[in-house]
Amino acid sequence: MACQTSKSYLKPGISEKEFAIKCEEIMSALGAEGLWYPMLVNFNKNTIYCTRGDHLPSEHVYLLETDIVLVDYSPILQGKWGDYSETILIGQDAGFHRLIQDAKQIFEETYAFSKQSETVGDLFRFSNQLIQSKGYELLDPNGNIGHSIEDDENQDKRIYISPDHEHVRLEGKKWAIEPHIGKGGYGAKFEKVIAL
Repeated sequence: MACQTSKSYLKPGISEKEFAIKCEEIMSALGAEGLWYPMLVNFNKNTIYCTRGDHLPSEHVYLLETDIVLVDYSPILQGKWGDYSETILIGQDAGFHRLIQDAKQIFEETYAFSKQSETVGDLFRFSNQLIQSKGYELLDPNGNIGHSIEDDENQDKRIYISPDHEHVRLEGKKWAIEPHIGKGGYGAKFEKVIAL
């Protein structure tokens, strides 16, 4: 709901930082107690970033008339983590539209496959093969397509959906599924939590 509400503020000229602040205000108004990870807002070429790293929402990067926007919400509700991402098209651009549609399809197929996967390795291989078959690269710098959902007291127990955790079973945990794909200097991802 926070994402849908915040979209009305995506007007050309708003900065990444201004929009991030607006998103945080909306989450707070909807009952979020805080964020377990800082709000991620990326416009245009910054959509290749999927972790904070050196990239924070900038006061000097402004939304264009035709643009691509990646947003990632991580509210805390009753001590539990939430995690949701979308990539949004501003204006009309065939290249951006295709990237977003492909990212959504890859996400949806990965999300659906997670229901029949036994291990992290099964799910990672399926998603990564899908990404490569469509001519994209996985942009996450740590090579994962998601992670377990924990709470404030167990952040250090987060498990990533990557080859490093090949044999970890998916059953019995909540997972954030978020393959972040890229091509030509732009990125896109969708994300939602699933309980397996």
